[in-house]
This record gives sequence, structure tokens and C-alpha cells, in this order.
Amino acid sequence: MIRKKFFILVCILTFALTLNGCSTSSGEETTAASETEAASETAQSVEEETGGATETAAETSAAETESQTGETADEASSAAETETAEEETEAAQSEWTWQHDAPENHGVDTAMLETLHAGLDEVPVLTSVIVKDGYIVDEYYKDGYNADSVFVLNSCSKSVTSALIGIAIDEGYIESVDVPISEYFPQLLESDSSYAQEITIWNLLTHTSGIDFGDTEYWDAWRGSDNWVEFALNQPITSEPGTVFNYSTAGTHLLSAILQEATGMTAYEFGKEHLFDPVGMDSVECSTDAQGISDGGNGFAMNVYDMAKFGWLYLNDGVWEGEQIVPAEWVEESTSLQYDRSTGSADYGYQWWVRTFGDQNYDAFFGQGHAGQYIFVVPELELVVAMTSDYTGPTSIYWDFVNNIVNGCEG
Repeated sequence: MIRKKFFILVCILTFALTLNGCSTSSGEETTAASETEAASETAQSVEEETGGATETAAETSAAETESQTGETADEASSAAETETAEEETEAAQSEWTWQHDAPENHGVDTAMLETLHAGLDEVPVLTSVIVKDGYIVDEYYKDGYNADSVFVLNSCSKSVTSALIGIAIDEGYIESVDVPISEYFPQLLESDSSYAQEITIWNLLTHTSGIDFGDTEYWDAWRGSDNWVEFALNQPITSEPGTVFNYSTAGTHLLSAILQEATGMTAYEFGKEHLFDPVGMDSVECSTDAQGISDGGNGFAMNVYDMAKFGWLYLNDGVWEGEQIVPAEWVEESTSLQYDRSTGSADYGYQWWVRTFGDQNYDAFFGQGHAGQYIFVVPELELVVAMTSDYTGPTSIYWDFVNNIVNGCEG
């Protein structure tokens, strides 16, 4: 009986425990299901929010990218336009060419030009270019020659060397025209002549050094020597510097040697950097002596267009396209009377001849080379005449040509 009661009690307890376990399990499952459902809803909400945020971010990114792309395109376009403008400017500068115009538009008598051409036909003038007011108004070429033909300027080279000396002084390579040349040629300090130490750059520029090395007496011996500089310096000093005019290509060659000593460049190299390239004188060449010194007195060569450019540069006080190439003060000094020869057809500046032309005696200056290489400049008329020739006769024919040209131009 007791066992039966105990068994019934155990069964009741077991059943109660089972019911309790079922209840607990059902609650956990309900809670889990609820949590799962909540999590699912949260996840869905997060997904929706994330999706919205992602879409918003994507839209924003796309907008920013489009904006940045637009800005980049604008910047690239602006940069391209700037680069194109710069290239066009550089091209315009590098491609500067003479402009041509009818002579009558600049007050030039066409009948005079016809007479001029007829006269040029009679003598071995090979090329001629007339510039008026900055325009080429007349050109003349013998058969076989044109604007690209290059000619050795002979002594017209001296005017080019003078310009380079002026630039070198302005750049600080040379102190002034008053510097004794013994600073560059110390062997003069050993000379027996007391005048040797008095010779200055000014004296070389004006052919008044006093050294006896004129072209007439010593040309062949000088040009045939092994060392042109030493040959010139070894000649006797026969007059006080500044007192006697003795035209000397060797003296100008000493200027070229001084320029090379002062700058470390030949006159040609210095000229390319400071004169020829800036002005666009692309045809320029220059020979040298045995020591590699530019033949500044006789060896520069160029075409007639570049000769005219050089003359036009000087007519405009050394300014080319707004840039000061040759110092204005140097242009003034070089083309003004520095030495009154009191003889001959012209006086002298710094390696330029000076005189007047025309019935109204317009002040003018010119470079002159053997056999008729000329650059004439008449500032008041804004007139430049460049000529090349193979004529060794009297130079008076050129004075006649230029006088007639000047008379045929209106002031």
C-alpha cells in the first residue's frame, strides 16, 4: 500500500515536472521567435535605411564626380586655351617677318624708284632693300640673288661689333669705353712707348689708338699672320691716342678679342644670345682667326633682310618689338660724331660713319663694307636702305643712290 502510494506520488511529480518543462520550452520558443522576428524587422529597417543611405551616397558621389569632372574639364580647357595663346604668341614672335606695302602709301616717289632700278642695273649692286616707316617699300635683286642670299659684310661688320661692345658694357662685362686696353693685353705694359698704357677702348672704337696698323699698309701681312692679335699689338705706336684717325680693321679685331676675354664667349656667340636671336637675325654667320676669335672687323655675314633689321633696330634707339636690345645711350653715342676727320665724305662715331644726305641735309649714319656692303639709316625719315654689291669703284655712286632715295621720300 505504501509502495503504491509512493509510486503514485512519483508519477504525479514526474507529470508536474514534464508539464513545467513543456511550458518553459514553449516560452523560450516564443521568445526566440519574437526576437527573431524583431531582429528581422530591425534588419529590414537597417537594410532600408542603409539602402537609402547608399543610394543617397551614390547620388551625392555621382553629383560630386560630375561637378569635379566639369571643373576638371573647365580647368583643362582653360589650361589648353592658355597654352595655345602662349604658343601663338611664341610663334608670332619667332615668325616675325617684314611687312610690305606700296611705296606711295609712305610718301615714296615711284618714279624715283624706276630711275633707281635703272641705275642699279648699270653697276654690280646685287641686292637692295628700302624700308620706310617700318615697311619694305622696294626691293631689287640681280639674277641669281634673293632675300635669302647671304653676303660677307666686310667692314660693315664693324658696326655689328660696336653694338656688341655696347651691350657688353651695359651688361657689366666691360666697365666703360675708358678702360685701358692694357687690362686685356698686359704685354702693352712692356712697350717702349709711353702711349701704350693710354690706349683705351674708346680709341679702338674711333680708330684713334695711335698704333700703326692701317689696312692699306699691313692688310696682307696681318691677314696672313699666325696670330692677328699679336701682330697688331707688335706694330709701333706712332701717335698719341685720340689725335690721329687711322682706319684699322685690326683695331676692331682687338675689340672682338676684348669682348671674348670679358664675356668668355666669341663675339658671334655673344651676339646670338644678346642680339641676333632676340631680333630674329637668323642668317648671321661669322668667321674666326686661327685662335678662334670672331673676325669682328671683317667677318660677319648675313642676308639683306637681316641687314635691314639691324638698321631698323638702330633707327628705333636699340628697341625691337618693345625690348631694349642695344642700350639707347649707346646707339646715340655710336651714331653721333665722335671724331671729326675734316676730310673725306663722312666723319666717325663708334664704328659707324656719320654724314648728311639729300637736298635738305638729313642727318644720317651708315655702316660701310668693302665692295659696297651698306646699311644706311636716316632717322628723321624713318628710312633704312640696305645694299650688297660687288663693286670696287668710287663710293660716290652710293652717295648718289642714297641722295636720290632721300629726295624721293617725303619728310
